[in-house]
Amino acid sequence: MKYNNASQIWTALDGKRQAFLTRMERCAAMTIPTLLLPTGHNHESSDVTHDYQSIGAQASNHIVNKLMLSLFAPSRPFAKLQTGAKTKKQLAAANITEIDLDDILAAGEREAVKQLDSLAQRPKLYMLLKHLVIVGNGLLILGKDKLRVMGLRTWCVKRNVNGDVQDLVIRERILFDELEDDITSLPELQRYTGETEVDHFKWIKRVKGGNYTMTQWINESRLPSRFDGRWTEEALPYRVITWNLADEANYGTGLVEDYRGDLEALSTLSESVVDGAVLGTEYRWGVNPTGMTSIEDIQNSVNGDALPASKEDINIINSGTGDGVKTADAIATKYEQRISRGFLLASAVIRDAERVTQEEVRLTANELETAYGGVYSTLASSLQLPVARWLFKSIDLNLGSSDIKVTILTGLDALSRSGDLENFRLAMADMANMAALPENMQARMKWAPITAYIGQGRGVDLKPFFMSDGEFAEAQAQATQQRVGEATATAAGENLTANQGPQ
Repeated sequence: MKYNNASQIWTALDGKRQAFLTRMERCAAMTIPTLLLPTGHNHESSDVTHDYQSIGAQASNHIVNKLMLSLFAPSRPFAKLQTGAKTKKQLAAANITEIDLDDILAAGEREAVKQLDSLAQRPKLYMLLKHLVIVGNGLLILGKDKLRVMGLRTWCVKRNVNGDVQDLVIRERILFDELEDDITSLPELQRYTGETEVDHFKWIKRVKGGNYTMTQWINESRLPSRFDGRWTEEALPYRVITWNLADEANYGTGLVEDYRGDLEALSTLSESVVDGAVLGTEYRWGVNPTGMTSIEDIQNSVNGDALPASKEDINIINSGTGDGVKTADAIATKYEQRISRGFLLASAVIRDAERVTQEEVRLTANELETAYGGVYSTLASSLQLPVARWLFKSIDLNLGSSDIKVTILTGLDALSRSGDLENFRLAMADMANMAALPENMQARMKWAPITAYIGQGRGVDLKPFFMSDGEFAEAQAQATQQRVGEATATAAGENLTANQGPQ
């Protein structure tokens, strides 16, 4: 269908996703409601309705923090720069070693990570990951010097059969005077006043060749061509990120959607426990109306008073919900454990025992993290790679026309902040095992290729940590020269003492 303006395509796309939005609203309500509030909610006058359980919010925040440290660890670069064959030939011609270039590129990698902190953009990425985990979708806008994250209600998307974005429509409902001066000064928009609420649309469309174009609209009026944009797929600043995108789907689903059944059950059970506990604490005194005990005496008495009463006339009345509350609470605990395992909460990962080894904790955690290896790989290409290119560009390292490629560090090694150190320890342990071999075997071994082979197997470059044959020979010569010098000095001192004789 052909649409004449951005308002028409917005109406069409937004109308098709209402059932999906309702489902995502429920996912947000069970975890963090403010990420996707119901339609018409007023932040200033309406209260946010929270669920009867808080494990959803706790689990979501926990895995988002874990993801943030894994994908954008402040202690190490999450992207690596690698040179191609063309650049290597140019370096060889200029007598620049590959090691020198690696040092320069490593400095650029560290500078890019520092730039993320200096621009104070980590909170934006943290918010994006919240959207991904809970509602499964988020829009990341790579601006000139800052990032922007937009929630699901402010944009619509249509994909092609390959899952690529075909149409992306962004709608911001704002006051006219909040627009840029270049827009408010346009003659065709002078009918609007400063307090008029208008819809500002940005329509990003995929064209032949894989490039993208953007047109901007105020209500049904298109802005002049100078406000348009055109980018290649790699340079597109508008990135629709999903947690898990199914085939032939326009929108993704989040981790909360996968555990929505458990969260729904836990919410129902938590409500039952609260209601049952309240009923269980309420009680009334039943008094025999034909007995000698007076109801007024009981109501008007205080603790310790003596009353004319008969024990048989009085009995306590309560709901008797104690057993039901215990049953509901026990079942709710099982659901909490299942949700905690799915969201990698450490309290559920480690077994409940007096003695739990550190190795058991590590192996169990790695086993759970492996379940989301596919998600990490997806985020590497859809999130980390665009952010890495944006950071390198912000430090004036433009890789558009160069032979230097950006590689994202993924996998279980990249998930742990101590992964590199662990690999180094394992490689050194392998080298120690080789050193324990018989001397006649070691004498026939070529240590340089063995070191390289072990390092490659463990994913660690051991070359900087071991001296080359020339460096080792030079160090041995210096050590020998030093020992000779010390021996000479000692002998000279002994001769001097002998020549002087006793005083």
